[in-house]
Amino acid sequence: MSFLVLISAGAAAAWALSHFFQKLDLRSSLRWGMGLGFLFTGIDHFVSASTRYAPMLPDLLADQALFWVYLTGVAELAGGVGLLVPARLYGRLGLPNLQEPAGVGLAVMLACVVVANINVALKGQSVQGLEFGVWYYWIRPFFQPVFIAWALYCVGALGAGDAE
Repeated sequence: MSFLVLISAGAAAAWALSHFFQKLDLRSSLRWGMGLGFLFTGIDHFVSASTRYAPMLPDLLADQALFWVYLTGVAELAGGVGLLVPARLYGRLGLPNLQEPAGVGLAVMLACVVVANINVALKGQSVQGLEFGVWYYWIRPFFQPVFIAWALYCVGALGAGDAE
């Protein structure tokens, strides 16, 4: 839920700021919110790898915990950058637009990391910096489909017929 607040605040800020520059549609605002959110959490994966993220992993992955934390951190950073680079800039650089692959890749990563969220809830442990009580860890996995849908919607991979 803290991630939901983070990406919602980013989307709202992008939408509000866009009124002074180039007006953004809903998808673009949501894309900015998700991109900024993943830049923040991607950096945090490197800053708090062993204190926040590694303890979340199931015992089966404990021996390689830092590898998985760093891998997901890199994925979050790459996905965040992929979402935030404007389509026009991709074109000017002679690159394909990577926004949709970034959103789909983040959706796949989000589907995979729900294992860590479920593990925290089952073990009854808390996560450093997210001490909201036991209830938080039990409802947190249920927000993962929201984040996955957000990632897919903001790049047009979900609800493409509704594009604004």
